[in-house]
This record gives sequence, C-alpha cells and structure tokens, in this order.
Amino acid sequence: MFKVLTLAHTTLREMLRERIFWVVVVMAVGLFALSFLMGALSFAEQRKILTDFGFLAIHISALGVSLFSGAYLLAKEIEKQTCLLILSRPISRDQFILGKTFGLIALNTLLMFALGFVLFLLLGLWKDSKLWLSFIEICMSLWLESVVILSLVICFSLIVRPVLSLAAGAVVFLLGHWLGDLAFFAQKSQQESLVQIVEGLHWVTPNLYRMNWKSTYFLEKGIPGGDVLWMLGHTVGWVLLALVVTSFLFRRKDIV
Repeated sequence: MFKVLTLAHTTLREMLRERIFWVVVVMAVGLFALSFLMGALSFAEQRKILTDFGFLAIHISALGVSLFSGAYLLAKEIEKQTCLLILSRPISRDQFILGKTFGLIALNTLLMFALGFVLFLLLGLWKDSKLWLSFIEICMSLWLESVVILSLVICFSLIVRPVLSLAAGAVVFLLGHWLGDLAFFAQKSQQESLVQIVEGLHWVTPNLYRMNWKSTYFLEKGIPGGDVLWMLGHTVGWVLLALVVTSFLFRRKDIV
C-alpha cells in the first residue's frame, strides 16, 4: 500500500504542473465570477443563481479533469516509456494502475474541496447550518460522478486512442444523464424494442441522472437518505468494476 500511495503522491504533483489543470481552474473561477455578477443584478434570485452556477462550475471542472487527465494518463506513460522505469522496480502493474488512479482522484478531490469551499463562502452557508448536510451531499455526488467517469476513461484509454477514450467518456457522461429522459420518451413511443434498449442501457451505463442534485431545490429541501445510499453503492460498484477491468487489460498489454 505504501508503494501505491507514493506513486499516487508523485502523480498528484505531476498533474498539478499540467496546463489543463490550471485551464480548468481558470474556467471555474470565471463561472464563479459570472454567477456573482448575475446574482448582483437580481437580488431576489441571488442565492439561486449563485447556487446553480456554482455547482455547475464545480461539475464542469471535475468533469474536465477526469476526461482530459484520465484519457492521456496511461497513454503518455506508455508512449514515453516512463512506466518501464517504474515497473522495473518492485512494483506490480496492479499497483501502478492503483497509484496513478488514486493520484488523479486526489487531484479531483483537491480541486473540488477548494471550489466547494469558495462556493460555501459565496452562499454564506456558515450562517445556516441546516443546509450544511445537503451541501456536502451535493458536492459528494459531483465528486463520485467525476471518479466514475475518470475510472471509465482510464479503462477506455487501454482499448482505444486517448482522443477516442475522451470522447467515449463524454458519451457515457451524457448518456448517463439522459437515461431518465430516454426512458420517458421510450414509454411514450410505446415501442417495445425501444423500451428494452433503454432498459438495457440502464445496466451498462452509470445512472448519473439519479444523482443530478446540483440545484437550489435540493440544497434547501435536502436529499432522501435512501437516494444517498443508492448513490454510494452504485458509484463504488462502477469504480471497482472499472479498476478490475483496467488492471486486467494493463497486465496483458505489451508496453515495450
């Protein structure tokens, strides 16, 4: 475990020097500034605008890091043969995958904690402790979603080129959020084949639409405990599945 944590720490330091990370940070800051300015124009809707745009900024930032960093993480190591230097030491390929993945998860965690803290201050939530739990649950849902997408993109990058793995991750993200709407339209169409296809997609795609809580409504009304438990089980299951498949593929990949 010490080797995995050491590799994760090294990966985190490397990714903090990547331009894409700072581009994502600048975009998030820009969205925060935009939400603050728009909220100032409408005092009555200030909290709603700040909440919606603030969670959107965190969502986009986490997704950007997961897609771009995850797609090129292993490809860069294999192309430059730097992974051989690490694997020549007493470290297994499974430990290599875990270390690299945990490093990117740590990067996303650091980013989301910083942005979440800024949003917490902008919304003035320190004055209203009743909203703390729902705020943490919404941030957790965004973090878990980013971890699922990151794990899947890293897995895809061992099968196809980085650009295609990035595109595949984006498709999974969009499809995961559209499953609810697709199910509704399938029922309305009354076509049995279409209904069965959508039901099949529910089993092969993360049901991200059931975690779409980034709004003022859920911040104020709260999130049912059963939904939170479902989120934890669903996302942890997908992450573990992606890690197992990634390790399996990497053990059989010729990197020389």
